[in-house]
Amino acid sequence: MIDQIQQQLLLERIAVFGDHDAYKRLFQAFYKDLNRFAYSFVESNEVAEEIASDVFVNLWKNRMRLLEIENLKVYLYVAVKNLSIKHRTRNNRDHLTSLDDLAVDIPSTCGYANPEELCISAEVASAIHTAIQKLPPRCKIIYKLIREDGLRYKEVADILHLSVKTIDAQMTIATKKICQSINFVLK
Repeated sequence: MIDQIQQQLLLERIAVFGDHDAYKRLFQAFYKDLNRFAYSFVESNEVAEEIASDVFVNLWKNRMRLLEIENLKVYLYVAVKNLSIKHRTRNNRDHLTSLDDLAVDIPSTCGYANPEELCISAEVASAIHTAIQKLPPRCKIIYKLIREDGLRYKEVADILHLSVKTIDAQMTIATKKICQSINFVLK
């Protein structure tokens, strides 16, 4: 992942010079996470890919205004959320009134990268995944954005139009439920 200073430099290169290489780096840095985030709303790989791609197409089309963006990560996630909700509303006649109305499915990420994660037994990993899947929709989205996508509480609050206290409370609920599931397996 690229840091905020690198993001700003890439945005400047795209906005000022129309730099395709900078655009490609941004795409590579964010596409996978944005695709997963879109999937959590639309539950279709093809549609999620289309939404994530559309966000980047719109980013390129509006590149002259990129320097107005304060936090690129939040901007991209909000764009994906809005396009995902628009897609659901248009195609499913689905009128979401809150995140709790979503039937969120978060794919398992079993690609353990470090030795500590390799030591987790399949049974515990399965319990964790099951516990995450059983979380309420809003809680599950918040957990995914923070733990899997590495966003900060403030960024998630901005993306979902919630308070930081709500994000904190939802993470407490998620952590408690996941710990209870792990404890049940370890007994």
